[in-house]
Amino acid sequence: MSTLSSIAARNVARNRRRSLVTLAAVLLGVTAVLVLRGFIDGFVALMVDDIVQGKTGALQIHTAGYMDSSDALLLEPSIPYDEALLARVRKVPGVTGVTGRIQFSGLVSNGVSQTMFVGRGLDLASEKQAVPRAGFDVLPGGRALASGDHAHAILGNELARSFHAVVPAEKAKAVASKEADAESMVDRVTLASSSPKGRANSLDVSVEGLSVSGLPFENKRTVTVPLKLAQELLGMEGRVTELAVAVDDLRNLERIAEDLRQELGPQYEVHTWQELQPFVRDIISRQRFVMGLISLILFVIIITGIINTMLMSVFERVREIGTMLAVGMRRRQVLTMFLVEATLLGVLGGVGGVLLGSSVVRAIAARGIPMSMVVSSGSQSVLRPQLSPSFVVMTLAVAVVGALAAAAWPAWRASRLDPVEALRSV
Repeated sequence: MSTLSSIAARNVARNRRRSLVTLAAVLLGVTAVLVLRGFIDGFVALMVDDIVQGKTGALQIHTAGYMDSSDALLLEPSIPYDEALLARVRKVPGVTGVTGRIQFSGLVSNGVSQTMFVGRGLDLASEKQAVPRAGFDVLPGGRALASGDHAHAILGNELARSFHAVVPAEKAKAVASKEADAESMVDRVTLASSSPKGRANSLDVSVEGLSVSGLPFENKRTVTVPLKLAQELLGMEGRVTELAVAVDDLRNLERIAEDLRQELGPQYEVHTWQELQPFVRDIISRQRFVMGLISLILFVIIITGIINTMLMSVFERVREIGTMLAVGMRRRQVLTMFLVEATLLGVLGGVGGVLLGSSVVRAIAARGIPMSMVVSSGSQSVLRPQLSPSFVVMTLAVAVVGALAAAAWPAWRASRLDPVEALRSV
């Protein structure tokens, strides 16, 4: 076997042009697959981070049947927001934070006109424990809501502009400079909504900031307020409509979700971010499919190149193969020799592709690519391509196995040559 390996290595080194063509096909194919996968995984991680850390949390807890209701902003049955329930959630292994929220709807007015809005009541003391990047989409000039705020709100930027709503500092500046439209500006609006039993209520709030999102609906309709204000407006003191939960590792998401279901019982439902954001889940699935299709095409190109190279090797070395068979080399040894040559080309090209592809991914990840996410916010995020070690190893293995598979038929054909006919060939 060692003698065959030596002969195969010499054959690879001797036929430099043909070997370099094959090596280039394998190397570039592996590099392209790794770089493409790095970008796909980096973009997926960015989307997941944008959703999990900036919008929904990793998990959400609702009362049984809440998500199946035709009313998208159902207020009842609600969840008791007390330390006893929160302690039960926190004790589940893997849970790192939990916060309560109220999702509701109503009318917002500036004293002259009014329109519908979708409200988010956030517990400002614990929101960032479960959703660390909550509030990061407030435009310059305003400020994110902070613990201790009460009669304050953040309006979607388009909703605010349609009402001529601005932050107090901007209105004061406009009045001081005697701008023509200063009189039409408002820094307070009125929120009106109904309790779960139908009791109407309204509250005046100060506009503390304008939020921006990649989703037009949120810019036109969303109002964010402190949880206490939402509870007062809706008559839901001590209650919330959902609990958002953070976990230590998203790879353990399903296990943590199941543990929470066991802990809380059938009266509660636990949903993962994928269930809460099917649109994002579908985008990721389509990206994976496209990635698999492109990888398959590159794999076929690599296989075709190796088959062509090995067939040319057989055609060019007919007399050499005939001589080896005539002096006593067995047919299986000829077969093995060609397979070893293909393995060497696959290993060398695969290792080179892994080194080059990984280096490109690391270099781009170190610099990052600024981009705007369209899922939950319009703010700048940084795309950093990434590769998992398991995928790198799998790609290398596929390159080597693919080289072997591509060489199988040419190698078999070489081993089937008739020595006499081979020696007679020109």
